[in-house]
Amino acid sequence: MKTIGILGGLGPESTAAYYNYITRKYYELKHDYAYPQIIINSLSFKPVIDEKYTCAPMVAQAVQALARAGADFVVAACNSIHVVYDQVAPKASIPWVSIMSAVAEKAKAQGMRKVALLGTIFTMQGSFYRNAFDACQLDLITPDADDQRQVNRIIYDELVLGVVRPESREVVLGIIDKLGKAGAQGVILGCTELPFLIQSEHTNMPVLDSTVIHAQKALDLAIA
Repeated sequence: MKTIGILGGLGPESTAAYYNYITRKYYELKHDYAYPQIIINSLSFKPVIDEKYTCAPMVAQAVQALARAGADFVVAACNSIHVVYDQVAPKASIPWVSIMSAVAEKAKAQGMRKVALLGTIFTMQGSFYRNAFDACQLDLITPDADDQRQVNRIIYDELVLGVVRPESREVVLGIIDKLGKAGAQGVILGCTELPFLIQSEHTNMPVLDSTVIHAQKALDLAIA
């Protein structure tokens, strides 16, 4: 069984969600406590935000620290940090498993052709998700600028702090409804904190939970 490295702290709530998902899902599958060894490198969030996630040297060092600690591969419990994926992953001594590729593969497997992306402004305006979806021949759409700012505010001012407000859920559901009218066949919760606010039972739109998809990918790789 392989050892999972989690690049965490970006933020703490999503890091815990990965750990909890992997250990609990393993028990559901195997009915024992021999779940994979998990090593977490929890980074300080402030310098990452200050550099607007363009902190490739810091991330590269964090990945290498996980490798030295014994991780066989790395998952980053954060979508936005993948803005430096193409700079860091090719030079890393262990594989960094891409969240956007895992989500794109899931969308394609479900027969989707046009998918909406929600996340931080860095994620919605970045190219890393779009490139992964282009590689799978899938269309990706995002909210308009005002709606992007609303989603971004809810993430940083509420969800990263563990605050879940029903009124914010209604705001995000309204944005999802607009994206559905624009032709989206599914919506990506492309921030690992968004599932604290939105679950599949809240909307008729098929939900692609990046946290669950990515954590499941990590578990599958560990026990393969």
